[in-house]
Amino acid sequence: MAMSFDSEFTIAAPPSQVIAALTDFDSWHHWMDNLVRIEKLTDGAFNVGTKWRETRKLFGKEASEVFEVTEFEPPQRIALWVDGSQGITGQGEYCFFYTFLPVEKNGTHLTMHSNINMPGILASVFGFLMKGAFKKACDRDLLALKAHLEKG
Repeated sequence: MAMSFDSEFTIAAPPSQVIAALTDFDSWHHWMDNLVRIEKLTDGAFNVGTKWRETRKLFGKEASEVFEVTEFEPPQRIALWVDGSQGITGQGEYCFFYTFLPVEKNGTHLTMHSNINMPGILASVFGFLMKGAFKKACDRDLLALKAHLEKG
């Protein structure tokens, strides 16, 4: 079942600062909820082709997903792809498209468009619940990033 959703937030920080925080793995522990560890799977700076394994605590257990950068056009755009077969769900794929637009007073309008493709009958039956849970988790991360950047 294919699902999509959008999240939008205005952050009181310039796009370059927002992208810097999103691409600095070492800073994620300061703002990302339930993060256990980040394992960088490729060498070099954050760019197209960069891969990492992100492990979080979910429902009292560790859950990991492998992310890959598919587009990187700072300070305007980042796109990420997750192959669900390499993670906790064991199936599906997730695509996240972030755009960063400058707004008044040196701020950023951040939009995240998400596409989730989960195969199987359970996804068809419970898709609307899954969509809500995914959106809520993504919004929580973006609001945490916003709070982190705005506190200085």
